[in-house]
Parts: sequence; structure tokens; C-alpha cells
Amino acid sequence: MRTADDWSELAALLRRLMPVAHLPTTRPLGRHYDVVITEAGPVGDELLRLMDVLPGGCGPVIADAGRPVLRWVVPPGTGGWWHSRYGTCLSAPRSIPFPPLCNEKPEGLYWLRPFRTDRRVEPEDLAAALDAVRPSPDTHRELAAFRDLPGAAAQEQG
Repeated sequence: MRTADDWSELAALLRRLMPVAHLPTTRPLGRHYDVVITEAGPVGDELLRLMDVLPGGCGPVIADAGRPVLRWVVPPGTGGWWHSRYGTCLSAPRSIPFPPLCNEKPEGLYWLRPFRTDRRVEPEDLAAALDAVRPSPDTHRELAAFRDLPGAAAQEQG
């Protein structure tokens, strides 16, 4: 359950990122958000259609013109319970590259659905959409390989 402090902390993080919004950045997962990786293409298009019609819309999604995956920015802690065979969840101690906040053009990493507020994708809704779309049975195994996306490295524990 999100608290006012969670929202306040995420909003403060966004304010700190605004001066460097035009630059790509690598962000650690687990504190402010986790990331669910799903298939792109027709499956991703259908997922976006289902998520966009929910109250409040979808939430932030990162696409990569060079890879067939979508990265859905979900609340922290999602990795602790995520169990969909149609998507894989990355969390701490990993970090992933985020495109510049203003990059919404399909070149390299870009925001397919922008990260403009403290809203994140609701993982329960994403899991339900994945169950409705039902990607191919091999999807989980294929997506597991994307745990090693460039920049999705595990952080050193110190």
C-alpha cells in the first residue's frame, strides 16, 4: 500500500531529475520502482490497448527500438510477488537504463508512455492484461534471457 510519504519521495526524485531530464540515466531498482519486462510487437500493442483504457490510463512504459521488449515501470516490491509466466520482473539489486524524460521518439530507449507524474503501472492490472492476451508459451523462457539486458546489471552489495 502506498503512503503519502511514498508519493512525496517519488515526486521529490522526479524534481531532482528534471534538470538532467534531457540525459539518459541508469537508475537502481527496488526503492522507487521495479520493472516488468514483456514482449513488444503485437502482444505489446494489445497490452497497451488494455492498459490505456483503465481508469487513470497506463503509467510509464519504456520501449527500445533495438529490442523486442517493453519495460513497465511498476511499484517497488512487485518483484517479491510477481509470478506471471508472460513477463519477468526486475528489482533490487539491479539497475536499468532510463531514457531521457523528454525522449518519446522511437530511437534507442524511449518513453512509449511517459513518466510525467508519480504514477506507476499497476502490476495487478498488468498481470490481468497479460493473462487476457496470453502470449506464446515460450515467452517466459525468452524474457528470462532479457534479465541480462545491457544496463540491467546487478548492483554491487557493499
